[in-house]
Amino acid sequence: MTPVLGIQTFEEAKNKDFNCLERHKNVMSNQGFLSKLWSYRHVLAGIPKHHLGLEEEASCRVFAQSEWMSGSFNICIPIEVKSRSFNGQVIVRCPLPSKLAESRYPGTVDEKMSTEIAAYVFMQKECPGIRIPRLHGFAFGNVQCTHQQHLSLYRRIVHSSEQWIRRILRLDPLSQYAPHKSAIAVPTQYLLLEYIRPETGRVLSESWQEHNHDPAHRRALFRGIAHTILSLAKVPQPRIGSFHFNDNCTIALKNRPLLTAEIILESEGIPRSIEPRQTYDCTEPFVSDLISLHDDRLRYDRSAADDEVDCRSQMAIRALLRTISHHFIQHEYRRGPFLLQFTDFHQSNVIVDEDWNIQCLIDLEWLCALPVESLRVPYWLTGRGIDELMGDHLTEYEALRREFMVVFEEELSGVRLAWPLTRIMQESWDSKAVWFWSCLFSVNAAFFLITDHLCPKYTLRLSETVEEMLSSLWSNDTAGFIENKVRDYATYSSELSRFYAQ
Repeated sequence: MTPVLGIQTFEEAKNKDFNCLERHKNVMSNQGFLSKLWSYRHVLAGIPKHHLGLEEEASCRVFAQSEWMSGSFNICIPIEVKSRSFNGQVIVRCPLPSKLAESRYPGTVDEKMSTEIAAYVFMQKECPGIRIPRLHGFAFGNVQCTHQQHLSLYRRIVHSSEQWIRRILRLDPLSQYAPHKSAIAVPTQYLLLEYIRPETGRVLSESWQEHNHDPAHRRALFRGIAHTILSLAKVPQPRIGSFHFNDNCTIALKNRPLLTAEIILESEGIPRSIEPRQTYDCTEPFVSDLISLHDDRLRYDRSAADDEVDCRSQMAIRALLRTISHHFIQHEYRRGPFLLQFTDFHQSNVIVDEDWNIQCLIDLEWLCALPVESLRVPYWLTGRGIDELMGDHLTEYEALRREFMVVFEEELSGVRLAWPLTRIMQESWDSKAVWFWSCLFSVNAAFFLITDHLCPKYTLRLSETVEEMLSSLWSNDTAGFIENKVRDYATYSSELSRFYAQ
């Protein structure tokens, strides 16, 4: 395990708040998948030829594996293209099946691909002022499509005619992508994307330490973030969920709200709490299902609690989370409209210029329509983890939040929206709803957020007596559950010890 997860000792692994054995399996599976992709590099080289309509003699060279760019859920493979009509780089972006619970829930990769492609289609049509990479083509499931600009003249005319007819008949608009089957057998789902050249800008994380304390750079960044939020807010949605790319090349908001916490926990063996195609027209059942996801993490993750005291604490936190949830739901907007948000928006997903003006957003896969009150000023503006925002770090976040809201109000001036966003965001801060929603959307921060931020709101201290009382409300058989969890952890610890002894 040491060379894969960077965990040096058994004691270090045992103290992690995740199942190291499951993570190790996923990492090893990823390595096998990447080796498979490399063995198919000559097939991958045919992808740009197909979607860009290049001549047979065109040269397409897959970069060495050392130059591939790995993310949390995808691998990006650069390909150099030399042809009569196109010279430059493109990116083939492939999802990592083991990071997306594909072995446990077959079809999850296709689900993720469908929502990501639909997000591109939505942004192209509804938010043209936000720069995103050009999506040239893609393949998932039985769907293989190419952007209409790369099709033959005849195919472009046919596709444009179909778009026009659907507009006249007021049917769901046809996207700019049309079916375009290829004879090559690619061993993975993929997106063929524009390569964002260095002269466009750099990933924000590369210059974060250099400029994050400079007011001028922060103001430019805040303006770009505010513009992104407001561009999405101009298109309110009737349900909580994610977009889905249909077989007829249209999109619809008909998939579950696909969140990173869901996928991470599902990939580590936690049962689904929200099924694909499950959307919500009301906030309460959505909140309840997310809390159930966190409940099931305690039930099914063998590493979730290491002794009786820890188990009672974890049970108490979850019981409290469900008990107080109704305090943080805006009843005025509980049935919508709902606000589109990039739920995995961070420094590595944003391209900025030297002054930190946002030039491009490069990751659209976790775009969801969510309750408006869940909108928060990004905690990562402090450069710290959300569980570190206490004391001076919390004071720093509050100062940055106020600074952001000044810029946000400036950008909001003259914009008509379905909600009074400034008021809602301020109320969420004052009521501490920001911490409640962060609990729901996080994999493992709930314990710290509830203890540090939500308990003080109710003048509640989680003493052993209080935890014992709350934990008894979480399970019908508290003693039996705790006994099983302690036994589970002992088994997990034994397996982990044997693994390190190998």
